[in-house]
Amino acid sequence: MSRHRNIRSLEEEDYYDDEDDYYDDYDDGDGGYYDDDDYYVQQQKEKERKAKEEAAKKAKANQLKQQEIQREKQKALEEEKRKKSKQQQQKLPVKKKNQSQSSNNSGGISIVSNKKSSIPPGLSVEANKECSNGNGNSNSNGNNSREQPSQEIPQIPPTILRHLRSNTLRQHLSLVILGHVDTGKSTLTGRLLLQLKHVSSRLLTKYQKASSQIGKSSFALAWFTDEDESERERGVTIDVGTKFARLDNCDLTLLDAPGHRDFVPSMISGAASADCGLLVVAATTGEFEAGFAGGEDGGGVGNGFENYSNGRMGGQTREHIVLSRGLGVNQMVVAINKLDASEPPWSKDRFEHIQSMVLPFLLANNFKPKQVRFVPVSGLTGVNVARDCREDEEGWNALKSWYDGPTLIEALDSFNPPKREFEKPMRLIVTDVSSEGKNVTVRGRVVQGFIRSSDAVMVFPVGDEASVMRIERGKAAREESSPYSFAAAPSSKSNEGNEKSSLDVEDIPEIQNCALAGDTVEVTLSGIDAMRLSPGCVICHRHPTLRPHVKRRFQAKLVVMDRLAVPIIRGSQMLFHMHSIDVPAVLNKLLESTNRASGVTRSNPRVLPGGSSATVEITVNERLVLEEYNECRSLGRFVLRRGGDTVAVGLIDKVLS
Repeated sequence: MSRHRNIRSLEEEDYYDDEDDYYDDYDDGDGGYYDDDDYYVQQQKEKERKAKEEAAKKAKANQLKQQEIQREKQKALEEEKRKKSKQQQQKLPVKKKNQSQSSNNSGGISIVSNKKSSIPPGLSVEANKECSNGNGNSNSNGNNSREQPSQEIPQIPPTILRHLRSNTLRQHLSLVILGHVDTGKSTLTGRLLLQLKHVSSRLLTKYQKASSQIGKSSFALAWFTDEDESERERGVTIDVGTKFARLDNCDLTLLDAPGHRDFVPSMISGAASADCGLLVVAATTGEFEAGFAGGEDGGGVGNGFENYSNGRMGGQTREHIVLSRGLGVNQMVVAINKLDASEPPWSKDRFEHIQSMVLPFLLANNFKPKQVRFVPVSGLTGVNVARDCREDEEGWNALKSWYDGPTLIEALDSFNPPKREFEKPMRLIVTDVSSEGKNVTVRGRVVQGFIRSSDAVMVFPVGDEASVMRIERGKAAREESSPYSFAAAPSSKSNEGNEKSSLDVEDIPEIQNCALAGDTVEVTLSGIDAMRLSPGCVICHRHPTLRPHVKRRFQAKLVVMDRLAVPIIRGSQMLFHMHSIDVPAVLNKLLESTNRASGVTRSNPRVLPGGSSATVEITVNERLVLEEYNECRSLGRFVLRRGGDTVAVGLIDKVLS
């Protein structure tokens, strides 16, 4: 009762004291209280301010975009003026070399005529002292400072040109080693390097011990080219191995291609970089039939494609011959390997039987008889690889009882040098890329033209510019030198006391920092990101008239394989192989087909049967560097494959826009 009486006795003012203190906390100082509407007003003002800032940014971005569009239009107009000026220059009369052409007040163009030569004006030795700019004005008057020396057409140095015309330079050939899997290609290549003193016997002993530990003691010689751990463990070549050898008459770049059918794209990359081939055939009973015939009957050559299993070629020997010929290899040495393991050993009948099977197939694929040579060898023991290899004296005596032909090294040294296209615009096909600090090192082959240090180049299809910092040629190293040395190795025969019939690169100072058509080189580039480069890129000179086409569609001439698992129709999807690239492609149109047996030609056929030649239109999924075969042979050859089988080989006839 007392507690309730105390509550009743509370006065009203005392009862609300605490509530008054609560509201005092929200007093704004003017006797009023906080209003929620003020908060929303401030938020609205903040939103309006941000909206104005965004609008200002967009307006500025639009302004910059319009300025960029104007600059692009201006560049297009300037380019159009340059083209018109160039056309006008070509129409001007050419005066004799002894006469000087006077320039007008606006800066005329000096024109000097060249004598008749295989070198076109763009790559002539006579360099124009006054290079005209896009407006037709000469750079010598100093009015145009935008023209850079890198935009000048590169000129072949006179000293190099003199040696090229007189054929005094030492020849350099690229040799691809072909054949079915397990025919001993890598072992034979290792034996070649050992006999030519390009690798040491100490290294061979090391490989013999290491290979014995994993149960592959017979693969020691193959480890000279199969340097990847997975290749050594599996005993199968996966990627193309590159080595260099030096013979009496030429230098060789050895390209050890894989023989397994799963790695045919790598084999195509090696064959596309080769001038000549070494076909390795196993002479042991069953191995030759599995690699060459592929059919259950094991015989029949005919046109070369009768022996299939469900429309497939059984062995890779036939396919390697077809692909190598379609990719430009026109000289072949056939090494009949493992003849020491035949029944009986070093059998003459077995050698002649294999020769009678392989030779007609080579001739059917347009190899000439003078360009084919058969050599019996044993890569494991070295018999008939070189005359100074006497590890198996009994095998030598058995072979020499019926064979008196050349050794393998002598046969390889008898290749005819191919014609090099130095006068055409430079094309370097990249096969490997590696980073080196801020610079990028690419490895590849110069298929035509020439390249020098300090040249300004462009990389296609990406279109990035770069500068050449350094050029290094691959050279065979001496046995006693470092494995990273590029010093020239001695030849297989001593030439002491004899006059040199050809000059090495080291003998000509002007060519040491230069790479010519046919050279396999490592080029260090600056000013380009390594992520922009990949195998299959093409490097060319920066001048606009020397750049290749980057397109997706072209017209081509095909040679279809004799037997197909699935016929070729319009819209057929294929895999397009060219040097180091493979991309999907579609046959858009079948324009014409010719039966090679009967010679009957049909226009707009519905299907391309096996054993026919055709003219088709193809579209690839990516923009690639494509050139007509007449302009650049290496960029005009290709292979079409489908489902792991080779369907056709072809030549680019016309690049379409």
